[in-house]
Amino acid sequence: MDERVDWSVLPDEIWSAIGKRFDNRIDVLRFRSVCRSWRSFIPPFNDSSPPLRLRFPLPFLSKADAFVSQNTVYRIDPPHEDQDPSFSSSGKGWLVKVEEFGPGKVRLLDLISSHRIRDFTSTCPKVFSSLEFRMAELSKAYSLRYVCGSSSISGINKVILAPNCIGLEDSAIFVIYDQGKLGFAKNGAEDFTLIDNRILDYNDIIVYMGQPYVVDRWGTVSWIDSSLRVIQFSPPLFGFGSRKHLVVSCGELYVVDRYLDRNENMHDGDENNNSDRNFNAFLRHPLRRRRYDYCQAKTVDFKVHKLDEEWGRWVEVKTLGDQAIVLGSDCCFSVSAREFAGFKGNCIYFTEQLDLDFALRGLGNLDGCVFDLEDRTIEKLAYCPGSFPMFSLPQNHVHVEQSKNACAVACELGKNS
Repeated sequence: MDERVDWSVLPDEIWSAIGKRFDNRIDVLRFRSVCRSWRSFIPPFNDSSPPLRLRFPLPFLSKADAFVSQNTVYRIDPPHEDQDPSFSSSGKGWLVKVEEFGPGKVRLLDLISSHRIRDFTSTCPKVFSSLEFRMAELSKAYSLRYVCGSSSISGINKVILAPNCIGLEDSAIFVIYDQGKLGFAKNGAEDFTLIDNRILDYNDIIVYMGQPYVVDRWGTVSWIDSSLRVIQFSPPLFGFGSRKHLVVSCGELYVVDRYLDRNENMHDGDENNNSDRNFNAFLRHPLRRRRYDYCQAKTVDFKVHKLDEEWGRWVEVKTLGDQAIVLGSDCCFSVSAREFAGFKGNCIYFTEQLDLDFALRGLGNLDGCVFDLEDRTIEKLAYCPGSFPMFSLPQNHVHVEQSKNACAVACELGKNS
């Protein structure tokens, strides 16, 4: 007996209930774009995330209004009946990273470095419809920018939105700033709250299981409760790497320990000169106008660790299997290599911009690299993996002075249709 029911005859209450469960802009947009009746079931997406209007104290040079800029990584899958062989040949998905800067307007960013991409090829479309492809939100990242000029605020290394905020008025952020301090600020606050001033060497912060989790340079993972208490979650890793990254893969929390060719302690010496020391590390590139090389320590190795909660100890992960980890300049995530074009399993994709604050990351070397856990080799990437074919650029094209005739892409990702 065939029990299938035509979706068009389902009661309106069911469609309304389904629509109200969407929690991101792209799903609401696609639902409302199906037909007029579906459009009437739910209103346009009302995002409770940025911009936030905040004022900041020292260590910043001056107090100024700022907002939180959001970058989003989308997964794009080819349509079921794709007539273009360039899209359907592999059947794999792609990734695109965008910054929303106005209603219906986005800027395309490099997946790993988050550098703005402008120099498109002639095949780049002027309009990209999200209805022509299956799309899903994969990851979000945030940065702080000045309201006037929209430039990134110097001294900020990582930003996350506080989870479980009800609306914009209740929004708050956690920030790693000044090369390792952990701060908190509510919407409209006059200054930062310094959290846990005993530790000034936090390396990374993410949202995991609905709570903020942080890791310090010794590999101790902690979570932050609603009263801003830092509660230890794991024992110290005591890895010999210089930088620790938090990554969620297949629902589990990992610490990726990055080894450098020399040990750097950003808090040695005069702590008040971090910004000057950060900028002075750049050397002007002799062949590229407005491009600088960052004279920092180079990555030479990675080790991946997972917490055995039963025994309370760290276990080194020798293989990631099909998973590939992306250590971007503003967020970290993992993907299944067999599901995306250009990725290789058991590898870590990364940028060397690990210690630069957001205000300086556009100046440095933007090359992406890949580390293979099996043979422990590091290679520079010729192309950014997972790039959507129509937006794909060789990595070295990012260094070129951007063309004035660059294609202006008006994506529908941000429209409140």
